[in-house]
Amino acid sequence: MSFNQPEPEFGTVVIRLGGEIGIKAAWTRKLYERRLISNIKAVLKHHAIPYEALNRRFGRIYLKTSQAQSASKKLAKVFGISSVSPALETTSKLSDIIDKSVQIAGSTFKKGSSFAVRCRRVGRHAYTSQDVCREVGRQVLDAYSERGLRVDLKSPDITLSVEVREDKAYISTEVMQGVGGLPLGAQPKVVCLLNGDINSPVACWMVMKRGCPILLLHFDETPFNKESINRALKAAKTLFEWAIGFPRKVYIVPHGPNLVQIEQNCPKKLKRVLSKRMMYRVAEQVAEME
Repeated sequence: MSFNQPEPEFGTVVIRLGGEIGIKAAWTRKLYERRLISNIKAVLKHHAIPYEALNRRFGRIYLKTSQAQSASKKLAKVFGISSVSPALETTSKLSDIIDKSVQIAGSTFKKGSSFAVRCRRVGRHAYTSQDVCREVGRQVLDAYSERGLRVDLKSPDITLSVEVREDKAYISTEVMQGVGGLPLGAQPKVVCLLNGDINSPVACWMVMKRGCPILLLHFDETPFNKESINRALKAAKTLFEWAIGFPRKVYIVPHGPNLVQIEQNCPKKLKRVLSKRMMYRVAEQVAEME
């Protein structure tokens, strides 16, 4: 058999929901899943990735697209998604699963590679998950015996994953890890203070992971610190890559005059405390305004 097998046409992306969504009550979970689907659509539209359907199932969302690989990479940066996999869809018939699995193995398994077959099923079928793993593994070894493939269930080079759900099956060899958390917009928006160091952007990102859209607020400390504004805007640009579909707004407050007054009229040891207090007072006003 030739080593140059045609590339499999991955036309589906298997989207696995974050673990926290799964433990919510039915009504809350439904709201979160709807929010997540809306965010997924916004990302696909932003990156001009076409798709035919977006189907929600218990614990999974299945995206039908001709650009499964590209879509997977973009969706891995959507909050509320634990992982994604470009997959080949087929029927739940064992013979079809074996045929498609052998096809995928032919184009992805290299000479001397070790592999394992994993199977998860939902629904009633005439076979077990072990049957799928055993038969797929046997057929792959037989079909490509000249490649010297071997089975390694502990630390394989490649894992061939088969997910059977009712009358459909999805076969993949790649899992792109997401960040989990809650879908952005599942919680109210918050005002986040953003300066030029690393701590505040990380704090903003962690808040977003909890489902809160952010409104960024930067205090320009010119003439005391002329570079912080550039660093803050650069950090804001990176943060907004995780907030596609949401407003991208940064308030910049001239904080230099406040610092001048604090230096001239307050004890030096209280400078930082009073500066921070002024920032929070301004942030509170912005929060009420927004």
